[in-house]
This record gives sequence, C-alpha cells and structure tokens, in this order.
Amino acid sequence: MKRTWRFWGALWVSKGISWLLRLLGKKGTTLPGRVALKIHPQIIRDLASEYQEGIVIVTGTNGKTTTANLLANILRTAGKHFAFNQAGANLVTGITGALLFNMNWRGRAKVQLALLEVDEATVPKLCEQVKPDVAIITNFFRDQLDRYGELDTTVKLVKNSLPMKTDLILNADDPLVAQFGIDRQHTLYFGVDRTPESKTQSTETREARFCPQCGAPLEYRLFHYGQLGIYNCPECDFARPKVQVLAEDVHSEEADLKFKVGVTEYTLGLQGYYNLYNALAAITAAKRLGIREQEIERGIRQFIPQAGRMERFLLPRGKITLTLVKNPTGFNQVLQTVFNTEAKQVRLLIIINDLAADGRDISWLWDVQFEILGEHSDRVQEIFCSGLRAEDMALRLKYAGVPVEKLRIEHTLETAVDQLQAAATGEEPTFICPTYTALFPVREILEKRALKEEIHARRDKSED
Repeated sequence: MKRTWRFWGALWVSKGISWLLRLLGKKGTTLPGRVALKIHPQIIRDLASEYQEGIVIVTGTNGKTTTANLLANILRTAGKHFAFNQAGANLVTGITGALLFNMNWRGRAKVQLALLEVDEATVPKLCEQVKPDVAIITNFFRDQLDRYGELDTTVKLVKNSLPMKTDLILNADDPLVAQFGIDRQHTLYFGVDRTPESKTQSTETREARFCPQCGAPLEYRLFHYGQLGIYNCPECDFARPKVQVLAEDVHSEEADLKFKVGVTEYTLGLQGYYNLYNALAAITAAKRLGIREQEIERGIRQFIPQAGRMERFLLPRGKITLTLVKNPTGFNQVLQTVFNTEAKQVRLLIIINDLAADGRDISWLWDVQFEILGEHSDRVQEIFCSGLRAEDMALRLKYAGVPVEKLRIEHTLETAVDQLQAAATGEEPTFICPTYTALFPVREILEKRALKEEIHARRDKSED
C-alpha cells in the first residue's frame, strides 16, 4: 500500500508526542491517536495492514476489558508478542494510539498480532478501515441510552459492520449475540451448562424477549442471568446453538471460580459467575489462535484482575473489593456476588456520577434489583452513597427497603473511604461500586492506602 505524506506526518508527529508524554511521566493513550487522526483520517487502515498474524477485536456491553486482559494473559503465557490497548482506551483515538505505539519510526510494526478492545459504537467506524480476523462478542445489555440509543440499533450496527470473512467468537447463551452466527460459516460458540445461580424462572430485566428471526416470544429452559440462558423459539428454528466451548461443574471456592471445559479443570481468581463468560470467551479465542490447552489453563489460573474489575485491596481494616458498575444487569450480578459470601454482614460504598463517560441519564438505577439489599437488610451494616448523584442513589435505596438509618451520604471520596473503613471489623466483605469517572480517583485512594499498609507490614516484619 502506497503511503502518502499524510501517513508519515501523522506517524512522526504522534510518535514525537508519545515520546514527550513518556518523558513527562504521562501515559498518553489517546492524545497521539487523536492528533494522528486529524492529520490522516485513514491512518488505521494503513497501520492495520502491518499486522500479518491478524487483528482480534473484543466488543460487547459488559466484560470487554476483562475478556481482553484474560486473552492477553494467555497469549503472554504462550510467549506471544502483540499490540494491545490495555489501558482500556477503546474508542477510535485510543485504538489508533495503541497501533501507533507498536510502530517504529520507519512505519513497520514491532509485532505481527493486534488485540483490540473496541467500544460497541466504535465497531462500525473501525470496520470501515479494518477487516478483523477474529471478533469476540461478549453480550449486549442496555447501557448509556443517551449515548448509544436503543439496544436494537447498537446490535444491528455491530452485526452489519462485521465482514463475512471475520471469524466470530460468540456467546451462545445470549440470543442477541447468538443471532450473529445465522448464515455465517466462521463461527465458534461458548456457553455455560449451568451455575449454582441458574434457575427455571426469572424476574430480572431481560433485553431479548423475542426471537430475532420471527419475533415470537422466546422460551427458556434455564436462566443464568439477564437474558442469558438456554432458550428456543417455539415458532421457528432459532435456538441456543451448539456450543464448542462449554463450562461444566461450575462452582466457587473462597474467592475463585472453578469450572471444567472438556477434561481440563480451570481456576479463575475472580468473583461473580458473570466473569465465567469472560474466561470462556478468552479460552475460545485462544483455541482459535492455536494456543495449547495447558498454556490456556495456566494463563487463566495466573490472571490478576485489572483495574476496578473485582480488584482487591488489602487495607488496615481488611480487604476492599473495587468493581465498576454501569448498567442494570452488571450491577445485579455484583449484588448477587456480594450476598453469595458467607459473611453475616456486608458494607458498601456506591459512587454514582452522571458525567458524559458515565451516561447523563441515571434512570437505569431504577432497573437495578436493589430490593435484594432491602430483603437482606439484616446483613447490611452500612451503605455509603457518594458521587454527583449521591442523593439519587440514597433515594433509590430507601425505596428498595433499605432502612434509612443504614444509609450515609458523603460527596468527598477520601472522606467516604475513611467512613467506610472507620467501623469495619476486617471480617465483613466490603465493596466499592463506582461508575466510570469515579473508578480511577477512588482506585488511586485505595492504591495509596494499600501501599502504605504494605510498607508498615514490611517494617513490622523486619523489626521482629
């Protein structure tokens, strides 16, 4: 492909910006990409042509970051080198920045494989310039309606933009995802036999009530969560497809998930059965990329949770688990995880912002099953509400049946964390659940405190 002056100008200017940002101690994941796109709007096309081993994308509503990082850990275990937007910058600018980072000044890729987390709304834009070799689709749920619009629109845009030659890795248990495989040959499916939380009836909000082929109401033999489960259409041949990578014997042990795929036993150091799907997506993609079974198992077992995805911090008054919340189904799964613990008491800090990256419309909070907190109010020690919409969160919890005397409002994050820890005994599980723009500020607070605790522990050990 012939390269124009625009390509070279965009490459060299963006590389210079990246070098300067690193010199200043900044990550700079999106600025180089933003500048490069201004100079050369088609630069992704030119950069993508360098990756001879292929481009793998991960998209969907929930689990993109965890799935991408699980697959990345497997690839590293297998000795693979690849480009990766690990920082989670999954819009066009961040993706461009990641590809540029792995190019040298002569316009040659340092590696031959690219793994890209891609925001759902960005998939059509990306596919205008790139033909992914493999696309992993995790699930589809309602998320930030003010940004994405109706879910059906998002699903159609993603479905129509993926080239027919792209190999699809699909969640068989989500009808909205499984439909992508209709009339396509290059498709692999992953799914779950059942989990300890699977049931034959469900009152949860479901995004896929109707058959994508004929519009008839879907029938379910088993619900895992949300619309995920074992389903079929009584009016046509649409049904949960045959699964190539199936999780069986699913259970939790302490803070780990245990399951089998075929004869291989897996251990995943994450809480929440929804994370099982992220692991299965990564396993299926790794198999498609030719990674050996033992390397896949080791990559899953040695995985360390990424920022704000059931991430654990050891603080003076016990462990705190930090996990991002952004839509009803994801929050419901977090609440299930909280109450699956054997502890008699639990403590929560919920931080709700309504900035652009969070979604301006917070009406989704009324679709979250906070009633579980009201039903188990005897186990709820305290719930702190923080963020720009702290009062709205407290009001929602009041209507869910949480006793008012157990609710606290504190807008300052540092103070909210102080108060959360003040009455902690170290025995009860403590969870912090922020929306996106609050995630990294509160994580920075926890990191500093965890480091301080580690230094004190080392000092005490050396004195002994």
